[in-house]
Amino acid sequence: MNKRTHLYQAIRLAIGCSLVCSAAVAQSAQGPEEAIEQVVVTGTHIKGLDTEGAVQVVQIGREDIEASGATSPIEILQQLTQTGGGSGTFSTATGGPLSSDTPVGAAGVSLRGLGASATLVLVNGRRVSVSSFAKGQESFVDVNAIPLAAIERVEVLPSGAAATYGADAVAGVVNFVLREDFEGSEISISHGNSTAGSDEGKYNLNWVWGHKGERSRTMLVADFFTRNALYDRDRDISANSVRPSQQGIYPSFNDLFAMYYDQTEVAFDGGCPDDQFGFGSFGEYCEFNTNAYVATQDEYESASLVGTFSYQLTDNVEWFNTAMVQMNQSRGTSAPANFSRAPFDPESPLWPEALQADIVEEGAFSEDYPTDSFSDFYGYPIYAWGKFPDPRAVEVESESVRLVTGLRGALSGWDWELAANIGRSESEQRGLSGLYRSETFYNASMGNLCADGTLVNRWELDLARPDADYVGETCESIGQTTAWYNPFGGQADQLEVVDQYVRTDARRNGVSELIAIDGNISGSWIELPAGTIQVAVGGEFRRETVQDRPSGDAISTTLNPEPILGFSSTSADAERDQWAVCMEQMVPLASNTELQLALRYDHYDSFGGDANPKVALRHAFNDAIIFRSNWSTSFRAPSLAQVGAGTLLSSYTVDCSVTPAACDGLADEDGEALLSEEVGNDGLKPETATTWGVGFLLKPTDDTEISIDYWNIEHENLIGVEEDDFILRALAGEFPVVAEGELATGMPGLEMAGGFVVDAHFQLTNLGWQKTSGVDMAFTQYFDTENWGRFRFTLDGTYLEKFDKLPSAALGVVSEAGEYTYPRWLANSSLRWSYQNWSATLGARYTHSYMDDPSPRVLEAVGLPGDSLVEVDPWTVFDLSVSRDFDNGSWLSFRVDNLLDEEPPLVLGTSANVDHFNHNSMGRFMTLRYGHAF
Repeated sequence: MNKRTHLYQAIRLAIGCSLVCSAAVAQSAQGPEEAIEQVVVTGTHIKGLDTEGAVQVVQIGREDIEASGATSPIEILQQLTQTGGGSGTFSTATGGPLSSDTPVGAAGVSLRGLGASATLVLVNGRRVSVSSFAKGQESFVDVNAIPLAAIERVEVLPSGAAATYGADAVAGVVNFVLREDFEGSEISISHGNSTAGSDEGKYNLNWVWGHKGERSRTMLVADFFTRNALYDRDRDISANSVRPSQQGIYPSFNDLFAMYYDQTEVAFDGGCPDDQFGFGSFGEYCEFNTNAYVATQDEYESASLVGTFSYQLTDNVEWFNTAMVQMNQSRGTSAPANFSRAPFDPESPLWPEALQADIVEEGAFSEDYPTDSFSDFYGYPIYAWGKFPDPRAVEVESESVRLVTGLRGALSGWDWELAANIGRSESEQRGLSGLYRSETFYNASMGNLCADGTLVNRWELDLARPDADYVGETCESIGQTTAWYNPFGGQADQLEVVDQYVRTDARRNGVSELIAIDGNISGSWIELPAGTIQVAVGGEFRRETVQDRPSGDAISTTLNPEPILGFSSTSADAERDQWAVCMEQMVPLASNTELQLALRYDHYDSFGGDANPKVALRHAFNDAIIFRSNWSTSFRAPSLAQVGAGTLLSSYTVDCSVTPAACDGLADEDGEALLSEEVGNDGLKPETATTWGVGFLLKPTDDTEISIDYWNIEHENLIGVEEDDFILRALAGEFPVVAEGELATGMPGLEMAGGFVVDAHFQLTNLGWQKTSGVDMAFTQYFDTENWGRFRFTLDGTYLEKFDKLPSAALGVVSEAGEYTYPRWLANSSLRWSYQNWSATLGARYTHSYMDDPSPRVLEAVGLPGDSLVEVDPWTVFDLSVSRDFDNGSWLSFRVDNLLDEEPPLVLGTSANVDHFNHNSMGRFMTLRYGHAF
């Protein structure tokens, strides 16, 4: 079925759907003879409420968007202190081809560090389809699918808003409001690059056209963007791994029988360079700098088209429409994949003589079976630990489409709106390099692969272990030539037929669709002494589907649990219907006090329903002091990626200090590095949350604004995987614990050998709770001068008071605030100046220090004791922008991000040496932008 057929079916189905609660247009009260200005107020459907209302709202206007120098929506959102901390908000800087990476080319926003799935993302107050590729097994909205040039402003409600917008708005709402009142035509072009000498160039071209007719408004936005890649190797701080991998492209070999220490090709014989050669607890190894390959920020390009059209059918009825299409292409690159315990045939003719001699010499020390000839190893595998020579890289092409059409109007003093909303996201991923089929690789390493692709039974393979038993057939016996994999000499010399059969592009396809219809009505209801009760009622119906289908090459089975070495794709297949009704009331208790009450009921066809209330109070002591408070609950059903989750290959290193029973009772041992699985769970329950907050808005003068807001969120029944807890529960008898190789793919449980956990199939489950609280503060001061222009100074910050987690009763409470990736303080400041046709902004971004989380081996590598406590340094970055408007309708702006070229602090807990969620390794970046209005 082609894309057009899908779209036509979606349109027909949307026409038959019923109502949704969506954002409404609020009218700001003006004089009786003045025109009514239409503005969107995030946080309520009720018309006419004060924008300085009972619930905290953060707004970023068009002027601030342009001054920020951002080239994508996620760059705007990352500048907010409410989106920082943890690993919730992510960008393409954290994307990559591995299952632990975020999807290549995509970006997701998280409020309060609660995760992208806990933040509701809207466009013009309505939902958009989730990304067709999930983040692990977490669905999210790809905000990069919204072209920045089409955004008029961004509204952020950083607290629970479930009663208004949807039960899943656990952490809050991010609403992108599109431009629609533009008249005329303008074109702008920008180019930016770092000053580091490497080429990280960004290029952006966009065109906006708008026309206002007697009864109609039309706008078109076209946007084209491209960006070159940044690699870890391009920056001094991330160029070299603090602790290089001990598995390299010159593998270590051991027969695990006669040999005690591993043996590796040495430089004298054309093997491992001397400066990379090492000797560890297992013997010789050739270290490998993974940072030489990993992309910090991947290559990315996109093309977008947005159109809006509205027509005044009558004096009281308007027809409105929005269409949005975006296509993007991105590449993700990670380090080469490992192969561990890979069996190789000692009778391969490719074995170097010098390495044979070293192996024989090492085997000669065996007490039971000393060796004096390499032929002593014939009939038994020699195992290898190494890396493939090329990085794992994938390319993702995505296309997203969104159509909204509806009617709005007024009837007998009541405002109403009804609309249909259709969204679709489709992605295809294909491997570019570094993806190796394990079965074919082992066949080629053991002499089972013939030059024409035929397989013989020279060795019988056990792919689950991996291992092999000698049988004896040969390709030559059937008139063919053996196609051997060559692990020697840096693996650079391979037969073409070996590459042809061993490598794969592992194509993956994903589709996400949303079909909805919504409606609401609002107006005045009952007259009270203090004023009239305002009310809004609405309803929603929507159908969502997700299909994420990895290549057959990447699907694990019991007999072959790792079909592509060091690589995995998520999979999901789910659909569901959901409907909701909601009601809001604004009750004027006094002339300076208003109470907001809201109740929403959401029903999912697979999880049942739940009602969520909201109560908010606003009291103005006087024009200078306003008090506000709110309380609400929320309910998030498992996301489609969690409901329809397939088996996901993952990795985990057992923490013996937490689970000593998984390490033969030895708490100080190094646990096994597991090539594990994450499996689905049909018994998942919804997450729930309770949010409350209090705050003050202060206006001591007409030019001074201060806000202080305390927030508190308790989030329960979290859905996820907690490895240590699962291991403890399995060892207590809740899940099967079997011998090595006996656990079927997709079945939760553990495999043990010699008292150690050697494999685990972790199951998605409802965990314990997390509680977070803190304070948001914002200060704005305006200065008007007669001869020097207008100044605006802003200072805003977020203090993370608490971020506690209880993954399980067995693990106890974990306090994250001030710990790894959770800085307590995030702050931004700016001084903006404007005079006649000139304007300039000097800004500063501050990230507080927090505790690092290096492993004992990393601490040892940097010369510190294994129990050392390491703190990540605070980081402050300054930005500068200058712009000039010309009388002919043109403008020119110049911006420098990280003006002083401040290097990010070293973070030992990350492989890149940089925390890409809280810091940035780009360095000084300069952007020049020119525009012209016609």
